[in-house]
Amino acid sequence: MKPEDAVDAALRDFGQALAQLDPFRFRAWAELGLTTAQLRVMFLMRENPGVTAGALAARLSVTPPTISGIVDRLVKLGLVRREDDAADRRLVRNFLSGRGEDTCGCLERGAGLFTRRILVEMDEADLDAFTRGLRAFINAAEHVSRVEPNLAVVAMPGGSGS
Repeated sequence: MKPEDAVDAALRDFGQALAQLDPFRFRAWAELGLTTAQLRVMFLMRENPGVTAGALAARLSVTPPTISGIVDRLVKLGLVRREDDAADRRLVRNFLSGRGEDTCGCLERGAGLFTRRILVEMDEADLDAFTRGLRAFINAAEHVSRVEPNLAVVAMPGGSGS
């Protein structure tokens, strides 16, 4: 197989693998009434309590007004709270509320159960190969993010981040 054919095959398989998670994702989105962007922002806040809107915008490669709208909606839903920074009154810090933490935890547990059920069907050799492949993918992605930090903007020109 030529290298470009191998990459094309990997892209197809990766897409099909991600599609296997759709039943869980679609149910979660429908049950919670949240968009993918809102969920992503919540999980970023969970990883970085007190993150500013500017930092969220930079991390997601979107404009500050886009993040502001997402956070406004999450505040109205009672999933996020804003606090003025005690050291610098110009900054507003964003935190998950208790309800937001519970929502992220529920999603994380549900995704874990859903994915675990699939993974236990794989034999040990396939699971080992899958894990090695995932590690290689993560390593390659981290390398690309270091050498091409704006790849998302280049790959999706004209999106909301430009």
